[in-house]
Amino acid sequence: MPIAQDNRILIHRLGLLRIVIVLVFLGMGLKLWHLMIVRHQHFEELAQHNQIRTVPLVAPRGPILDREGRVLADSISAFNLLLYRDEAPDLVESERFLVERLGVDRETYRERLGEAVGYLSFRPLLVKENLSMEEMALVLSHRAEHPELKLVEQPRRLYRYGELAAHVFGYVGEVSRAELDSGEYSYLKAGDVVGKAGIERVYNRRLTGADGHSRSLVNSFGKVLEELSRVDPRSGEALRLTLDLDLQRVAEEELTDRPGAVLAIDPRTGHVLALASRPAFDPNAFAVRITRRQWLELTENPDHPLQNRAIQNTFSPGSIFKLVMALAGLELGVIDANTSFYCNGAVILYGNRFRCWREGGHGFMRLPEAIQQSCNVYFYLLGQRLGIENIAAFSRKLGLGNPTGIDLRGEAAGLVPSPDWKRRMTGQPWYPGETISVAIGQGPVNVTPAQLARAVGALATGRVPRLTLVDDGGDGIATAPALGFSAENLRVVRQGMWKAVNEWGTGRSARVEHFDVCGKTGTAQTISRQALERLSEKERERFEPNAWFVGFAPREEPEIVVVVIVQRGGSGGGEAAPIAGKILAEYYRKHRADLVPLQLVSTG
Repeated sequence: MPIAQDNRILIHRLGLLRIVIVLVFLGMGLKLWHLMIVRHQHFEELAQHNQIRTVPLVAPRGPILDREGRVLADSISAFNLLLYRDEAPDLVESERFLVERLGVDRETYRERLGEAVGYLSFRPLLVKENLSMEEMALVLSHRAEHPELKLVEQPRRLYRYGELAAHVFGYVGEVSRAELDSGEYSYLKAGDVVGKAGIERVYNRRLTGADGHSRSLVNSFGKVLEELSRVDPRSGEALRLTLDLDLQRVAEEELTDRPGAVLAIDPRTGHVLALASRPAFDPNAFAVRITRRQWLELTENPDHPLQNRAIQNTFSPGSIFKLVMALAGLELGVIDANTSFYCNGAVILYGNRFRCWREGGHGFMRLPEAIQQSCNVYFYLLGQRLGIENIAAFSRKLGLGNPTGIDLRGEAAGLVPSPDWKRRMTGQPWYPGETISVAIGQGPVNVTPAQLARAVGALATGRVPRLTLVDDGGDGIATAPALGFSAENLRVVRQGMWKAVNEWGTGRSARVEHFDVCGKTGTAQTISRQALERLSEKERERFEPNAWFVGFAPREEPEIVVVVIVQRGGSGGGEAAPIAGKILAEYYRKHRADLVPLQLVSTG
């Protein structure tokens, strides 16, 4: 008798199987619809880029020229290595080859790779710049194993004179994501090179050109079959500076590696003829991505080579401030050219003894001779008569305590002390004895070399032009306000400055025959005399005074102002004045030697 089979379980299982099959096919259909309809455009772009490779053609930055049209910075061709991530068989192997065979820094490479997250994978990634011939040969010999690596010729910034004027140029580098997000570089894209400091940053838009690109048809091995289209890059605008290469060279050669700064300007226009800051750095190191080790060497250097001492560092002006005091006393009627004070080497004021730099004193001194010999006692007594409010107001009139407006970032404001300032900062009143220290440029008064250049320019011309590094064709005199100083008062101050250089004063090392140089030296303490006396002989070397010289030439209708500071240089007459003399002699050689041959003056 046949056994009856119960098919209900089998039928139930078949039903479930049908449902599963239907759901699977339904899911596959939905996925296919999503890929073909919803994401059609995305995959069409990817497919297109599998066949068509777009190579960026980077525009060279505009050249930077000196005032005579000589090229200071331009762009040269260099071979860079790009990584096409979408063509990489194995990014791990790519990294191994780059690090072990080409010496790419692993940390830097991974940082760049991380920054590229979020960008389409067919966008090339710059992994190494400025390849040598040997490195290019290595890449080409391994292109079968690494089709993702492509050599491309791109411009690289070249600063022709290395460290020369480094703080003027600044440096360039790849724009960061933070910079792109900030809005300052909204006209750029990831991977673009931008100015990071100096002129390169301030005038980045003018120096940046317009990139082009080349679109080529490639086969599965990455071989170019045909160039489909090409848009050539457009170079950036040429930028003509006011710098004079010859004066800049002399300034840097004379300053050597001593920490300090040199600034030369045309007081008639505010054009900066030379700006040197030492120690310096080579901006060419930034033209290819600087390594972390190189960056730390610069940022951890105790002498701070990245700082522009001409505009970013403030110093006590020392005896240079006596020029401000002299003109203030004359303009406010506190003294005249014949007012004399007696110097016996010290003076007691407000119960304190204030010493002159000459222990035996200078005797009776009139203002021109007090400037010539830099007599402290004369200016102590003048400071007592003027008072701190008048000193502060007149200093600000000459531009001290405020940025000059030079076309560089990070300019310091300096400090002109006043009773209000001290009350805000310390809650204490101003004491009369503090005015005596300020009268010779000590105490809390602080200036930048650029501010002193502007102030000395005012003594030379009666105007305060804005300092500028780019020759835009304008006339600095047209916009510089006249300060309304008495011509006679200016003549008296200039007379003292002329004596300081030409009649065996403190600045005689800056003398240039036939050029009528006027100047003033300064030796500014970096710590108090009392604190210095407590130190050992060896410890005192770290606190040597800063050496200053400021001056202009010629005496009538001045054409050039020079400011020099040598940090820890000691004597302004011994260290700073000779540097200024060489710069002024070079200017004379270029502009006036055809009238009277140059004769350098020996100072013994």
